[in-house]
Amino acid sequence: MARERIVRDTLLLAGALALVGYRFAHLDLAAFARDEPQFLAAARAQLGRGHWLSANPLYGNLGLRYGPAAFWFYGVVEALFGDSPRVAIVAMGVLVTLAQLALALALTRMLDEDATFLAVLVAWLASSPYEFLWSRLAWDLTSNAAVFAAAALLSSARVRQSGHAVLLGAVLGLGLATHPSVAPMAVATLAAVAGDGRSKGARTGRALALMIASIVFVNLPYLLFVARAPVVGRAPRLPVSAREVGALLLQAPRIATTWRISYYFEGAWPDFRSSLAGFTTAFDVVSVAGLVVATVGAIGGIALSLRSADERARRMGRAALLAWVGAVALLALVRLPSHPHYHVSAAWVPVFGVAVCLHWLRRRHPRLGAAALALVALAATCQFVTIVRWMGFVRDEAGTRSPSYGTPLGAEIEAVRALCAGPEPRVVVHNETTLFRFPIEYLATTEAACQGKDVLVCAEEPSPFARECPPPSAGTRLARLHFARDRGGALAVDGVATPRSSPR
Repeated sequence: MARERIVRDTLLLAGALALVGYRFAHLDLAAFARDEPQFLAAARAQLGRGHWLSANPLYGNLGLRYGPAAFWFYGVVEALFGDSPRVAIVAMGVLVTLAQLALALALTRMLDEDATFLAVLVAWLASSPYEFLWSRLAWDLTSNAAVFAAAALLSSARVRQSGHAVLLGAVLGLGLATHPSVAPMAVATLAAVAGDGRSKGARTGRALALMIASIVFVNLPYLLFVARAPVVGRAPRLPVSAREVGALLLQAPRIATTWRISYYFEGAWPDFRSSLAGFTTAFDVVSVAGLVVATVGAIGGIALSLRSADERARRMGRAALLAWVGAVALLALVRLPSHPHYHVSAAWVPVFGVAVCLHWLRRRHPRLGAAALALVALAATCQFVTIVRWMGFVRDEAGTRSPSYGTPLGAEIEAVRALCAGPEPRVVVHNETTLFRFPIEYLATTEAACQGKDVLVCAEEPSPFARECPPPSAGTRLARLHFARDRGGALAVDGVATPRSSPR
């Protein structure tokens, strides 16, 4: 019996890890649109100047330049492994995935659960289409990784030990040095640890002091920059209503589900639904059911943990409640358009809440607990099938025309190789697509076919994201970049369509 259980647990864990591993498959289908190439170019420029950034060179919607942590990360990656976007995507994906696996393992240990429980948690994390997409972006996902890693560290009984407190503060500091949306998690963590103070006194105070000092130390270059940096025009403020607050409350549970992934398809959403053939109703049911499970699980798990006899569970419950409510309050206060990645501080809350609920059911009502565990596993399987179908759609259509996803990396690389195929040392690309100029110009600096060539992307109507086309000159190749088909993101150069198959 013991041997059979070992075999079963091994197979379950292997299967769950295989789902996570899909994040690193078919990287040529990954998005590489606007911020990502600018991030990698800025990170590479650090190495050339020998001076590391103190802030994000791009302005955020608050009219501020956010922290530099993502650029430090990509700078190290580029110094060690080169400036290929695939390398950057894999590096960030590994960082985010390890942080999420750390949380799943920490929750399993805190709740004294088994390998089956761990496998289901890992599978559910792997089945989030939002986390799947974010783990495949060369973006500022050090914020995402920091939040999951901080939640894992917070669950430890050693949280008041000096070394552990310094590490937790450093992780939160790196998150804050990436994006201000991590602020609710940082405040929630400090408050949750402070809640232990009634029984632990001086040890808790010392731990809090070390955490705060570590946060400040990591953010010192950014804080010095902000002290003298100007604030430019911010995004328009949106009205806040009770309905909007309710919608904000659903954003953290949404991240764990397929609910409203139309956000990343925009105009291509009807085409994707058509590609599901007779499974559109099943998809809608899975999306709504997943949202219900994530929301009820988060609420129930927080309530159960706050009444737990385990100090670690109570601490995690306090942090989960404050991070979730804090993320909603922050977004309501700044009144920006609601995007799922703004709720990164609470992205771990549904995972924690559902884990606590499953644990409680398995202990109090074993049969019901087994059924609930099977239900979460089924939801994870269905959501993962949606991810696979999504990537199939991206391959078939060569992406979308939405700013959120656009033409995938592999098709962009093929287009850049076609643009640089001639002998001319300068290539002026007349862009007639919805692509930003940034991916084409960045890839022109990393592809061997473009070595020694100057590639400039321009447009008929200049804008903040598009240059005006220069007049013709000797030694310059004039190229036209346009869509190859009536829909999708397939590209053509000078009327020659780029291959639909991904480069290997």
